[in-house]
Amino acid sequence: MADNPDALRVAVDGGKCYIANLGSAVPTGMDPFSSAWRDLGLISEEGVNEAYEEDRTERRPWGYKSPVRTDITGVTKTFTMTAWETNAYTRALYDNVGFADFSADVDGVVSYTVRRPTGQSLYMLAIDSFDGTNHLRTIVPRAEVTARGEMVNSAEEVIGYNFTWTAYELSDRTMFQRFFLSNGMWLPVDTLTVTGTATVAVAATTQLTATAAYFNDDADADVSADADWDTSDPAIATVDDTGEVTGVSAGAVTITATYRGVSGALPMTVTSP
Repeated sequence: MADNPDALRVAVDGGKCYIANLGSAVPTGMDPFSSAWRDLGLISEEGVNEAYEEDRTERRPWGYKSPVRTDITGVTKTFTMTAWETNAYTRALYDNVGFADFSADVDGVVSYTVRRPTGQSLYMLAIDSFDGTNHLRTIVPRAEVTARGEMVNSAEEVIGYNFTWTAYELSDRTMFQRFFLSNGMWLPVDTLTVTGTATVAVAATTQLTATAAYFNDDADADVSADADWDTSDPAIATVDDTGEVTGVSAGAVTITATYRGVSGALPMTVTSP
């Protein structure tokens, strides 16, 4: 498959982070978030950093000096970001208080009391990042702030609230979901099949079809118009960019279609008129 420089991604147009109560409705694809999701506001220029760690146990038979296999015994997925807005949501997360703990007096002074935390403070977490028209969305259905960085109050820098979120596993082993609307991201193809009449006369034409089968068992698709077509010998037969073959001279030839890095071929015979 040819290199695709357009598939390089840089979150140059920023991103957003949202939180919601457990069980809140998740938008379809890249649809906007509902009012159940709280926007954390501005994010620092470092963006959102992801980390993935595996704990593995080595299996080393008696007398062996190196393992013959390793087994995963633990997985941790984290997302770290610094919120730059001082608002009710960022303060609540940083001080580990509930939204219901906030109160306001008649003068508009907002207050809450911070107590030693007990139990868990679980949320749904969503992260959007943008690069022009390219859009990456991550939805974590069960997450918790498990680390908070230092907050600096000074005239030298923006007051930031640094959070490390840990994604927790659901009963079906789901940790998070990814959604892509991005150049270079497409449904992976398992096989590509080229079908059609295997014989064509000189100066005659015949239409071939390229059919893609996908790994996820989606319905097979006719991709003839999007595939790249090639002939093993243009002196015997040519093929256009839709899969139409034209006989040039008598002989054997192979017509190949390639789609998303996967190829299929059909041997053909060109006969004398």
